[in-house]
Amino acid sequence: MMPISSNIASAVLFQFLFGTALAASRLGQLAAANQTLRPSYDYVVIGAGTAGLAVANRLSEDSNNSVLVIEAGDFDLDEDYMIIPALGGAGGAIGTKYDWNISYAASDAVAGRAIPIPMGKVVGGSSKLNAMVLQRGSQSDYDRWADLGNEGWDWASLFPYFKKSETFTPPIDEIISEYNVTWDLAAHGFSGYVHSTFPPFFWPTIAFFARALGELGIPISRDQATGNALNGFWQPHTQDPVTQTRVSAEEAYFDSAESRPNFHLLSGHQVTRLLTETGSNGVVTVAGVEFAPSNSNGEDPMSVRVDKEAILAAGAVHSPQVLQVSGIGDPNLLADIGVETVVDLPAVGQNFQDHILVRVGYSINAPVVAANLTNNATFFQEALEEYLLDRTGPLTSAFGELLSFLPLSTYSNASAEIHAAAVAQDSAAFLPSNTTADFLKGYEKQVAVLNEKLLTTDSGLMEFIWQDGVLIVGLQHPYSRGTVRTISANVFDGVAADSGYLQNPLDVAVLVEAIRFVRQIAATAAIGELDPVELLPGPEVTTDEALEQFIRGTSSSIYHPAGTCAIGAREDGGVVDSELRVHGVKNLRVVDASVIPLLPGAHTMGTVYAVAEKAADIIKGVQQ
Repeated sequence: MMPISSNIASAVLFQFLFGTALAASRLGQLAAANQTLRPSYDYVVIGAGTAGLAVANRLSEDSNNSVLVIEAGDFDLDEDYMIIPALGGAGGAIGTKYDWNISYAASDAVAGRAIPIPMGKVVGGSSKLNAMVLQRGSQSDYDRWADLGNEGWDWASLFPYFKKSETFTPPIDEIISEYNVTWDLAAHGFSGYVHSTFPPFFWPTIAFFARALGELGIPISRDQATGNALNGFWQPHTQDPVTQTRVSAEEAYFDSAESRPNFHLLSGHQVTRLLTETGSNGVVTVAGVEFAPSNSNGEDPMSVRVDKEAILAAGAVHSPQVLQVSGIGDPNLLADIGVETVVDLPAVGQNFQDHILVRVGYSINAPVVAANLTNNATFFQEALEEYLLDRTGPLTSAFGELLSFLPLSTYSNASAEIHAAAVAQDSAAFLPSNTTADFLKGYEKQVAVLNEKLLTTDSGLMEFIWQDGVLIVGLQHPYSRGTVRTISANVFDGVAADSGYLQNPLDVAVLVEAIRFVRQIAATAAIGELDPVELLPGPEVTTDEALEQFIRGTSSSIYHPAGTCAIGAREDGGVVDSELRVHGVKNLRVVDASVIPLLPGAHTMGTVYAVAEKAADIIKGVQQ
């Protein structure tokens, strides 16, 4: 969805609603971020995003641990597009200074386009930019992580950490009554740092989508949080139930830790490399972390010593880059950029995967739609006044109140045919040319899982999102893989991220079937009441070939990059072991979306929070 413009009454809103609070809260936070650094810390966390702040908070709960977090971005200023759900949840911060503003490498598979991949360059990371969806995947998605050989990473092992991160608040009575929203209290947490709840306003056309699913025999599940992220379900978001503002990792994990004397955060500085030492026994140890101002003009970098561990939490694009510039990665790449190989670990930056979406657009006849916020000044002003006075109304909704995740057999009659093609296919033929032998071995195991998912009904292969006539389909379990490679030994030169989107034709085949199912949704009596007219791709686009061309020419990211430092055995292309320690290195772990071996059928923020919570317990030696 296009970001909502915030220029209507934006300055007035910011000053009236948040200006006073900013003076009080930000001064304290900026002071915390600019304290005199100690020469060494027990733990140095690289990245103050979703995972980094969660891990740092939990480690600093023990006053005996000193913790430093280094973040390339700065604190935001509580701009309206950062904190108001209907503005920020629609992507208001994307493309601003709080975004890394990079794109995936252009590829013929996506019609030569360089697809943007928004990622947070701000304290709070991508939890500041995203649509605020706090979702879990299906139980089978995580059980298959364990099936790949990763002990302790199944659903049962992660479930306590999903709950630990969360403070859940049920919806208000009016929402329960009007939309029949259900939940399972036993699946939720009530003492975590991350608020999750439902807004007091749902965009009205979502009720038509719910009825349409029912017409097609798709039930509304009780609660996705139980590990049953299938069919349709009402979806909570990360917002404060009182203030109706975004709750990012900053509000959740930084605000609750900033007063601890053993917790320091340095913003506006980018880690330039890990400082390693190789002992006489050949063991490589991380001894320190080097960093420089994010706007560095060639000034000498600074460094701090690491007494216990360095923890990489820079995300699926920047965590592998930090490893590579530090000499940990593929020797061929390291030779190309003039970096001496410290640890031969070729899989660093391999296994790159991301959810991919396609939009099918309809015009509809409905009086209250989200577009009113941008094309109707009176509507916006009334919504603004309602929000300011009562914390109710359209501005409280980040959209996506009802999601639907469907197995292939639910939305397509071609599942057997597509599965047969998958089994017969040499999937490795569609991998990047620089794929390493160890990752190839692990990928063969992944393909067996992916082939199984084409026929099973315990995992959603495709997501369907309704946004006032736009139906978004999102591929959850892609076969295609890409790579992340640093451009040079200097992190400030950037990174080449190739998503690998649609390189494997199986991904196109299941998306073609999804578009056909969207047309079935639009043909239901419920949606028919809205007088839908297909605008994109248009009703004349019907053949496999024409739909493939549309998909390749319009697809984009759901903003869930993952997999580049995956959990797994070293010989299978794993970068970290089951305790998230980097193979071949002491005192170094990776804790972020890059460790995910296979994307779950879910928006990934909730999974990353759970991984980070579990990682903190692993580091502290705590067993759940």
